[in-house]
Amino acid sequence: MDSSPNDMKLIIPKGCDNAPRKQLVIDFTVSILKQQNEIIEEYANESIIWYQLKDNKKVEGQCSLISTLQEENNHIVDCLEIYQVITHGKFASINGVITLANGTKIDFCDVYMFSNTGRSGKVQEIKSYRL
Repeated sequence: MDSSPNDMKLIIPKGCDNAPRKQLVIDFTVSILKQQNEIIEEYANESIIWYQLKDNKKVEGQCSLISTLQEENNHIVDCLEIYQVITHGKFASINGVITLANGTKIDFCDVYMFSNTGRSGKVQEIKSYRL
């Protein structure tokens, strides 16, 4: 099957468009799965920390995040279904299921911390839970 990460189906619950930060979290999650570096660079703090808890891995810095995504690009994502996006102050979380092209389903929850509560706040930290 010839497919690219850009062919990913996206299922979003109704009501996710009522807060700008919710859309930002969705966009950032999609950009990680699709490796859209320009969006990652726009939304991520230079000193972002990404904790991949299942693998006990800590990725520090925007450049390291992008490099890690390129190295781990061995799975084509067929569908991202988002169940909830919750935001409050400088924190947010998103959870749902990632379906790979080979049929594997990965339940996920990412907890975000932003650099500040304002619209200019960038993603400072992500803790990723994967099952």
